[in-house]
Amino acid sequence: MEDENDPDGTSPHMLGAEGTSKVLMDSAIDGTVALLSLAIPAGSPVFAAGAAALKGVGTKLQEHQERNVNLMLKEATAEAGMSLDDFVEVVTSAPERLLPFVAACDAARRTVLDDKVRALGRALGDLTRDDSLIDDSGVWISIFSQVEAAHVRIVLAMCEEDPEYRGEGRARLWKRGELKDRFNLSGTITTLLNTLVSLGLVSEVRAEDLSSEERARWGVRGPAKDRIPLYGKGSLTNEFLAKLGTGREKTEKDVSGSPTRTG
Repeated sequence: MEDENDPDGTSPHMLGAEGTSKVLMDSAIDGTVALLSLAIPAGSPVFAAGAAALKGVGTKLQEHQERNVNLMLKEATAEAGMSLDDFVEVVTSAPERLLPFVAACDAARRTVLDDKVRALGRALGDLTRDDSLIDDSGVWISIFSQVEAAHVRIVLAMCEEDPEYRGEGRARLWKRGELKDRFNLSGTITTLLNTLVSLGLVSEVRAEDLSSEERARWGVRGPAKDRIPLYGKGSLTNEFLAKLGTGREKTEKDVSGSPTRTG
């Protein structure tokens, strides 16, 4: 039955592609077209072409967002062991569940990482399955919301073995410039590392935690103010990769990210 207040069937309370995503996308595209009209006279052929192109882009983007939200919901209901109707009832029952759910939907729409979408879904499943997991799930949703492909590549690099000590379980440490060159980044490497350190996915290694052998290996010398920072695995690196479902082999090898202090 057609809703007289929703003649095109795009009520925001509908989950997934057909509802919320479409309303948000239509609003975003219309807003962009309005901004375009301020810069280019509406009667201009350039404006007409630009508006048409934006509408086309909007359709493709909407399809991507719909697909991601649906993939996340599929993973969430499987993890929770609930039907979609039951899942929606539980997730909307209290603000402490609803707000992380909204954040997860937004994060899923804005990513190209399927692993991230699925991880968000699994975190949502935990969020609804067990009251004791609400806080933990909310934190993981926040963490996954802040990372994209570049972040994940850096985290995986932290799990690589030290090439000079193959098979000994020693994690490689990285200088900022090495990561910058490795991943062909500019000054953005600083922003990426700052985010990862704040999330516990990368740690800045202190010279005091290195043995004399390790300090020599990594060229740590001179006064603290002149030392180039070294980066390694963070406290949540292994758990993050396990939840993400990426780099499992590296995680299972349990390459120690904490320098062994022997002197």
